[in-house]
Amino acid sequence: MILTIITPVFNGSAFLKSCIENVANQWHEGIEHLIIDGGSTDGTIEILMEAEVKWGHLRWLSEKDKGQSDAMNKGINLAKGKWISFLNADDFYEPDILSHVLKKIKDIRTECVLVGNLNIWNDREEIISVNKPSNMSLPLLLADFCEWPYNPSAYFYPKSIHEKIGFFPENEHYAMDYDFILKVSMAKIQFKYFNETWGNFRLLPNTKTSTDQISNTSYTRAEELRKSFRKRLGMLGRLHVNLLIGLWKIRNKIWSTLRLNQA
Repeated sequence: MILTIITPVFNGSAFLKSCIENVANQWHEGIEHLIIDGGSTDGTIEILMEAEVKWGHLRWLSEKDKGQSDAMNKGINLAKGKWISFLNADDFYEPDILSHVLKKIKDIRTECVLVGNLNIWNDREEIISVNKPSNMSLPLLLADFCEWPYNPSAYFYPKSIHEKIGFFPENEHYAMDYDFILKVSMAKIQFKYFNETWGNFRLLPNTKTSTDQISNTSYTRAEELRKSFRKRLGMLGRLHVNLLIGLWKIRNKIWSTLRLNQA
């Protein structure tokens, strides 16, 4: 087994069938789809029971958990693949991207995270932006000076990375993906970027992500996370990040002044 796709889900029956089919329709030998359910009561179990009869590459577990991070950690421990990727039930891969990524994995000789572009969709089935994390480094990430991979449907990595950086914090229910990216960068593990669209992320109303963004708590949470990582840097590292933050503030001030003058 080369690659395990892990889907954490709880009462996600509205999208789960299409998620399963998204993987199944591009299944390739060496891939398994592992679904970790948190004890759903909305018909999710029935979908899983039907799907496991139809698709031999699919495995699933359903039991109460402590939230999404706990489910993701269970998936990591149960994964048979040397590489893993997370696909939330309401997200989806681009067509034929899994076989494409498998070919890239076979050429990799060093531990790294493979990253592609990500389409971001609204509830009207419109692409509202494209995430292109083409230029990442630890200082840029900690200064909030660059794009980072917003959603795990657009990146793949060796399961062994968690032996170095640990697992997802069970008490974190929102920023676990961001925490992962920062830990990978802190551990000096390379991000290998490809200017190709791999994943699709639905930013839907009434989900915890959109609610978090509307309330503006997502930015506050992310900034607190960056602060905690900045404290781990040496003096020169903190100086570098603070310089970038200062430059970013100057840039924003100039940009705002120009926009006011043009108005």
